[in-house]
Amino acid sequence: MVPTTNLLSSEENMYKLTTVSSLDKVFSGGAPKLPESRGTALKNERYNFQLAIYSDYDRIIPRNTVTVEGVCATAVTVREVVEIPAGLASYPDADDYVINPGLGTGLYPELLRPLDGGNLMLRPKSYTSLWFTVDCAALEPGQYDVKITVKNEWCGETFSTNYALEVLAAKSDENELIYTNWFHYDSIVDYYGVQPFGDEFYRIFGSFLDTAVTHGMNMLYVPLFTPPLDTEVGGERTTVQLVGVTRQNGKYSFDFSELKRFMDFAAAHKIRYYEMSHLTTQWGAKACPKIMAKTENGCERIFGWDTSSLSEEYKAFLTAFLPELDEFLKKSGVSENTYFHVSDEPNEEQRPNYDAVYDFIRPLISDYKVMDASSDLGSRVDCPVISTTHATPVMPEKNWAYYCCTACNDNLSNRFFNMPSERNRVLGIQLYLSGVKGFLHWGFNFYSSQYSIRKINPFLETDAGGAFPSGDSFVVYPGRDGTAWDSLRLEVFYEALTDLAALKTLEKKIGREATVKLVENEGVSGWHDYPHDPVWLKAFREKIDRML
Repeated sequence: MVPTTNLLSSEENMYKLTTVSSLDKVFSGGAPKLPESRGTALKNERYNFQLAIYSDYDRIIPRNTVTVEGVCATAVTVREVVEIPAGLASYPDADDYVINPGLGTGLYPELLRPLDGGNLMLRPKSYTSLWFTVDCAALEPGQYDVKITVKNEWCGETFSTNYALEVLAAKSDENELIYTNWFHYDSIVDYYGVQPFGDEFYRIFGSFLDTAVTHGMNMLYVPLFTPPLDTEVGGERTTVQLVGVTRQNGKYSFDFSELKRFMDFAAAHKIRYYEMSHLTTQWGAKACPKIMAKTENGCERIFGWDTSSLSEEYKAFLTAFLPELDEFLKKSGVSENTYFHVSDEPNEEQRPNYDAVYDFIRPLISDYKVMDASSDLGSRVDCPVISTTHATPVMPEKNWAYYCCTACNDNLSNRFFNMPSERNRVLGIQLYLSGVKGFLHWGFNFYSSQYSIRKINPFLETDAGGAFPSGDSFVVYPGRDGTAWDSLRLEVFYEALTDLAALKTLEKKIGREATVKLVENEGVSGWHDYPHDPVWLKAFREKIDRML
C-alpha cells in the first residue's frame, strides 16, 4: 500500500509536463519527440494536442486530477492515451517508414480512454500522455491560453503548463467526400451480449455511430442480410439481418419494418448515404449470403455457402426481393443516396463469375449505383473502389479509393499502430490531389480473427488473430456501458479529413490549379511522395488556414 504522506516533495519538480503535437505517439518508456506549445484552428473544427507527464518517482502515484482553466475550459475534453499491445505490428515485407522497424511487436499509444472520475494514476519513471480536444465551434475567434493543472490529491502538490491556441474566424466547407468505414454489427452483438436490433443494441449502436459520424463518416453499411464478409468458407457469422423473409409454397414475402427503423435511426444520427450489404460472397461472388427465413419448418437458413450465386433458386429470390427493396427505398426518400454491392474484392481470375452475377443483378437495380472494391473491375461498375496500391495519382471523377492491410509499402498512407501519425494524416492531402469521390475502409469495429473463426478481445488482441497488422481491423474500442472509445489513430484520421475540407475550401477561393500547385510545391505528389515530417504537415496546414 502506498503511504499517504510525504509522497511528493515540494522542493523538487518530480513531475515534468510537456505539451505535445497530436502527431506524436508518446510511449511510456520514451520522451516525446514533437513538443508543441501553440497551434491554430478554423472556427468550425476540433483541435487536438497532447500533454506528456513524466513522473520521476520510483513508485506509482495515484489520485492525480487534471483540470483545464481559462475561458475555453468548457470546450475542452481530456482523455488518457493508453498503450495497447500489437502482436503483428508490420508484415515482414513492409517498408521501413514505421516507428519500430521489423515486426514491431510491443505496446503502442493507442486507446483514448475517458479519465476515471477525473483521476489519473502515474507510473514510476515513465510518461503518461493525455489527449486534449478543443471544440472550436463553441468558441469565438481569438487567442486562447489553455492552462492545464495536474494536482495530486493526497498531498495537494500542483504542476501547471499552458498551450496557446488561436481560433481563426475562417471556416471550412462541409466535406464533399463520401466516406464509409464498415460496421460489423455482430461484433457489437457478441461483445456486449445483446439481441440484434433490440433496444439495448440500438443504445450501444448509437454511441458507435455517433463516434463514426463525428469523425467524418457519412455513409453507412446496411446489413440487409448477414454480410458475407471475412467469413470462412462454409462458416457463419452471428446473424444480423434486417430484412424479414418469409417463404411459403415457394413464394417470398418481405418485411421491411426493421430496415426502416434502422435507416431512420441512422438518418437521425446524420448519416446521408447508404450502401446495401453485398448480395454475394467475398472474393469472387461464388455463393449466397447467409439468409434466414420463416418457412413451413420454422425459422431456418435458406441460402448460404451451399448455394451458388447463379443458382435458379437464388435468382428467383433476388427477382422477388430487389424490386420490393427498390420500392421501399424510393418510398423512404433515400434511393438517390443508396449504393449497392455485388461482391467484395474480386480478382481477375474471378471476373467471369462476378460478371455473370453482375449481369443478372444489374437490371433489377438499374436506378442505383453499384460500387465494389477491386482494382480489376475498371469501368464495369459505376463506382470502382480502387486500392491505393493500384491507384493513379489523379483518378476519374467517379472513382473511390480504399486501403487495407496491403497498403504497407512504398510509403503508402495507412493507420496501423506501427506507423507514425503523419503517415496516417497525409491521406487527406492525397485524397485532394487525386480528386476521388469517396473513401472506403473495411474495419470500423471488426472484433474477430480472420475469416471470423473466433471472437477476440480488442484490448488484448489487435491483429485479427495474427492475420493483419495491428490497427487494420478496427479504430474504436468497446468501452464500458456500451460506449465507443476512440483510438488515437481515428482522431488523426479525422484530422486528415479536415485537411481535405480545408483544401477544398481554399480551392473555391483561389481555384483548383493554384491549390494543386501550392500542394505540389510542398513536395507532395501522388500516393507515395510527400515529406516525412510531422512538423511540416502542421505548418502547411496552418499556412492553408491563414489563406482562407
